[in-house]
Amino acid sequence: MRRVFKRPSARLAGFTLVELVIVIVVMAILGGISVSFIKNSVLAYVNSEAYFELADRADFSLRRMSRDIRNALPNSVWVSAAGDYVEFVPIKAAGRYQQDSLDFTQTADDFTVLGESVSVVNGDKLVIYNLGIAGADVYNGDNIRALATYFGNNLSTLRFSGGTFPLPSPASRFYVVNTAVAYVCDLPNRRLLMVSNIAMPSAHPANFNGANASVVVEDVTGCNFTYTEGVMQHSGVITAELVLTRNGGVARLVNLINVVNSP
Repeated sequence: MRRVFKRPSARLAGFTLVELVIVIVVMAILGGISVSFIKNSVLAYVNSEAYFELADRADFSLRRMSRDIRNALPNSVWVSAAGDYVEFVPIKAAGRYQQDSLDFTQTADDFTVLGESVSVVNGDKLVIYNLGIAGADVYNGDNIRALATYFGNNLSTLRFSGGTFPLPSPASRFYVVNTAVAYVCDLPNRRLLMVSNIAMPSAHPANFNGANASVVVEDVTGCNFTYTEGVMQHSGVITAELVLTRNGGVARLVNLINVVNSP
């Protein structure tokens, strides 16, 4: 018997080379578009995470700075001309003195503390009526004296030495301080520093030799301080600006810090 062979139907034919190339090109285009969308989404997520982290760190640093400056000795907040650091004198203790127990003509004297007692350690100093002007400026040493003899907790009597005070306080206030502190912009190293243990009296611009510096926050690419005096100089406002940059994220925060200058 003779066999008859039939030609295969056109519907059973495979892909041609041209069709295969077209499919590959189309898939490559779709893949490229998909990768672009995924990449942008991932980058947006990374940038947002970096921003929130930087914003949190900047906010924490500014809050810490605000807390310290609000506890500063009246009229002791000082901002450099370049705005790259702010210096102040932290208050360790404060109270009121009994007027008739403190003789402002004496170079050394005992006086009675009214109200709550205070704690004093070796190296603490006494400040009365700091106005931040010539003749009554703690940085010049005008109205800061060494506390002597009495050291310890719950003291109701204090003794100072080193010279007479130039002016009595109308409200009979006194302050116990030790050293000055400064927040310093270290932009070359992308840091904000807190410099403590600045010896008093202290000249301006400040000399930070012998002081202790600690890093408050890193990744700092912008930092600036300005000081605006309030009405009759009884108050003021520090404007602190901090810019942090990392992994494509940028966080810029500005904080206004109220300064009470009633001595």
